[in-house]
Amino acid sequence: MENSFIIDNLLQQEEGIRLEFKAKPDVEDIARSITSFINTHGGDLVIGIDNNKNVIGVEQAEEKANHIKNVLIDSIKPIAPISLKIINYKKRNVILISVWEGAKKPYQFKGVIYNRNGSQTRTTNPEKLNDLILERKQSDFHWERMPVLGAEIEDLDIVEINKTIVRYKDYRRITEQLDEEDFLVNTGLMQNGNLSNACIVSFGNDPIRYIPQSRIRITLYPTKSSGDNFIDDRIFEGNIFKNISAIFEYIDVIYGKSYAVNKLIRSEKSNYPRLALREGILNAIVHRDYNSVKGFLQISIYSDRTEISNYGKLPKGITIEDLKVEHSSILRNPDVAQMCFYRRYIEMLGSGTQRMIRDCRDNKFKLPIWKETDNVITVTFPGLAHNRNAKGIIKGILEGLNKATIAKLEEITEGITEGITDDVRDKIIKILIVLYKEAGLKTLDIEKLIDIPAKSIERYIKQLKDSEIIEYRGAKRTGGYYLTDVVKERLGKEAND
Repeated sequence: MENSFIIDNLLQQEEGIRLEFKAKPDVEDIARSITSFINTHGGDLVIGIDNNKNVIGVEQAEEKANHIKNVLIDSIKPIAPISLKIINYKKRNVILISVWEGAKKPYQFKGVIYNRNGSQTRTTNPEKLNDLILERKQSDFHWERMPVLGAEIEDLDIVEINKTIVRYKDYRRITEQLDEEDFLVNTGLMQNGNLSNACIVSFGNDPIRYIPQSRIRITLYPTKSSGDNFIDDRIFEGNIFKNISAIFEYIDVIYGKSYAVNKLIRSEKSNYPRLALREGILNAIVHRDYNSVKGFLQISIYSDRTEISNYGKLPKGITIEDLKVEHSSILRNPDVAQMCFYRRYIEMLGSGTQRMIRDCRDNKFKLPIWKETDNVITVTFPGLAHNRNAKGIIKGILEGLNKATIAKLEEITEGITEGITDDVRDKIIKILIVLYKEAGLKTLDIEKLIDIPAKSIERYIKQLKDSEIIEYRGAKRTGGYYLTDVVKERLGKEAND
């Protein structure tokens, strides 16, 4: 069953500094253990399995899970991301609680600080408490927490912040009003009136103004190797949440879907392992080394594979082999990770690589391969290729058009394409060709035909509208774009209404 493989993996291990089994849902005992995990190296706690690894299960699991979660969120201070899932394992419900190592130590439950000593939860002694306080002070000098000089609230994407506030309030069960500044202060993204690097990366309107290395690049190559020739090359320069949305929309188009009809019922299936690729991209975004000016995140899609390359070596104590099994989740960017957790992009802490492997295996894709070279982590999906080829894109658009018509379209755009790159000029002409062949299309329809992001198409369409080359006709929901009558006359084409 879904996620049962995670319990399988945990049962193969012994209880220790990052793992504990509990037969019964004793809330206070659970809270002490979870607090100790957060103060040490993070970890997993499974309720419904005894110390001898016998699966007992939890009766009324949903009700008890909700109660446990509420107690943990309300009683462990400061607030920390806590993932709690009910998993049906061997026909019994067990509860899996996962936490990261905390970035704001020391954490306490009911005023008491706990830490992990082997497989035991202990009250923190004075010496260990000093170590935790020192770790907290050091974390305040982490790159994420450094102030961005000159950045103001006005530089932030308020829409994305408010989307996150909704999730944050839901997680913490907050009903009172919470404005943007309160939220940023509560989550540590604003300190002493200054916005942090993590804040700009997560919510900046123009993050590359302050952190240029936060760009993400996707390149489509026509063959099995990289080089000067490519089918498409796109750079995503938005904040993390804008980039996530744009990238996932783009790869849906790039890999395409397969369709099948069974007993008159039409079904569709993505041509790529959605969960695995999603986890791979999210892992790269959350764990990349934003601190280095050499930092990059490159997604390369070849004719025989897909690679996600991310600047930033594995944390100390983690190896490539560890990624294939249950392992410590050591966060390079805990504040960024916490925002992604609230937005539910990260749902099960520390199990991302396992889920990637499982998703590929379940959907009959080759398993991902990780490697580390010169501070760069690359995950490769063998056999995962794009559905594009350089000649095919152009051929499909130009099919049925004569050279004279294309020449006239180029003439018509001369006024608005002066001073712009050849690439942009070609894209504008492609939009016109599409509307010449099939009038009344919307932005998303055009995107599917010519493989240009909707955001870029909207920008080019505005130029064409301002120049009275195209116009929008009809209602907002049902209308579409048409060449103007003046343009059609120049082309010798009758109005297509």
